[in-house]
Amino acid sequence: MVSFCTREHGLVQAVAQGIGKPGSSLAPAVELFTLSHLFFAEARGADRLSQARVIEPFYPLRRDMTRYGHAAVACELIVRTTEAGQRVPGLFDMLVSYLRAMQSTGNPRLLSWAFELAYLQMSGIGPAIDRCPVCGEACTGGAYVASHGGVVCGRCMPEAGPSLTISRGTVRTLGAMQHFDIDRLDRLHLAPATAEELGRLVRDHIRYHLDISLKSEKFVNGLSQWRPPPRRSAPDVEDGDGGDARDG
Repeated sequence: MVSFCTREHGLVQAVAQGIGKPGSSLAPAVELFTLSHLFFAEARGADRLSQARVIEPFYPLRRDMTRYGHAAVACELIVRTTEAGQRVPGLFDMLVSYLRAMQSTGNPRLLSWAFELAYLQMSGIGPAIDRCPVCGEACTGGAYVASHGGVVCGRCMPEAGPSLTISRGTVRTLGAMQHFDIDRLDRLHLAPATAEELGRLVRDHIRYHLDISLKSEKFVNGLSQWRPPPRRSAPDVEDGDGGDARDG
C-alpha cells in the first residue's frame, strides 16, 4: 500500500502489486520523492496502481541525508494530516517546488520551516503573526502562545499563559516565509536567535494544533547534533629486537 500526493485527487492510497519483482515497471514510481504520471484502476477496498511513468526522480535528495530528512518532513506532514481523497488547492504544486528547491538550497532547514508554515496557512490553521489574537490590535512582536494560535501583543501577554518570546525580526521573517516565495527565501539569512524562535514556534504550533510530533523532524535534529567520534591514533608496535615493526 503506497500513499501518493496527486494534483487532481489529493492524497491517494493504492496497492502497488509486483514492485518487488526484478524489472517491475511500477517500482521506480514508488520510490520516495518521485514525480510520476500515474494510472489507477478502481477496485474493491483500495485502488490499484496499474501504470506509471517517472517524470522527475529527485535523485539528489536520496544522496544527501540532510536534504532527505527535510524532504521527508514535508511528505510526513501531508500524509499524517490529510484524509484520503482530500484535495488542498495548490498543495501539489507547492510540494513539487519544495522538492526541486531542496536539491540545491543553501539552507534546507529554513526552506522546511517555510513549507510547514505555508501548509498550515493552506489548511486554515496558520499562526496569527500580524495581529494579536486576543485584542485584535496590530502586533510587531510579543509572545507566541500556542493556545491562542499566534503572537500575542505586550499588553495581552501577562494574561496569555505559557509563551515563547518573539522578536520583531522574527515576526518580519515569518511574514516573508508564509507566502513560500522560493527566490525570496534564498535571500533570507537568519540570526541564530531568530532561527531558534522560528523553529520553536513552528514545532509548538504543529504539536498543539495538529497534535502530532514529526518523526522525520526528530531524525533531522539528530543529524544536526551528530558529531563523528575522535580518531584514535594507532599505538606504536615494536618487534622482538626493540626496533620498530614496519610493513615490507
